[in-house]
Amino acid sequence: MRPVLPLTLAASAAVSGVAVACQAKSPPRAVEVVLRDAGDAPVLTLVRTAVGCTAEPGALVFTANGNVTSGNGFTFGPGPAGPELRGASGTIARVVTDQGPPRRLSIIDPIGVPMVRMTFAADGVTAVDAARAPVGRIEHAPDGLRFVAANDDATNVKGGLVTGAGDVALPDRFTIAAPLLAPAPLALPARALLACERLAALTPSVK
Repeated sequence: MRPVLPLTLAASAAVSGVAVACQAKSPPRAVEVVLRDAGDAPVLTLVRTAVGCTAEPGALVFTANGNVTSGNGFTFGPGPAGPELRGASGTIARVVTDQGPPRRLSIIDPIGVPMVRMTFAADGVTAVDAARAPVGRIEHAPDGLRFVAANDDATNVKGGLVTGAGDVALPDRFTIAAPLLAPAPLALPARALLACERLAALTPSVK
């Protein structure tokens, strides 16, 4: 994370022989979320802005007005059967949320088949496929939240990592990270848009 450093104005004056220091108010700090691959190399960086967020590489700009999030040819907003992710060719997926408890989030394809179902808990997020077979978990890592895939041979394979937003409450970090790490066949800009929608909803804007 590259926080904006506080701007401090120091002034010294002799007032009854005492020096007086004056400090200006710190500017807002940009929340930065980084998606990394299994080798921890950065893949995508989201930065919270006053209107939504930006993503690099690709110079993607997403705007979020509390109803529809849009950018790079994708939109996410209300649909006939719930919130929909849309691209140039139409609906790509529906996102269904059950507040629970436990909280659940499902990404469903246009014909109604779940790409992935995720169940949130304090210690992580469990992901299952359309047949409800476990496919992996989003778990705590020393420097962020990591997806760990469950293979048929019961071994775990280290997947992507999401870092940043350390000052965001843990349940909210999971909801920001889930679209980026979910094992669903979504293009990276679409994942970025879904993560930006959550990032914009759960963090203050940067003026």
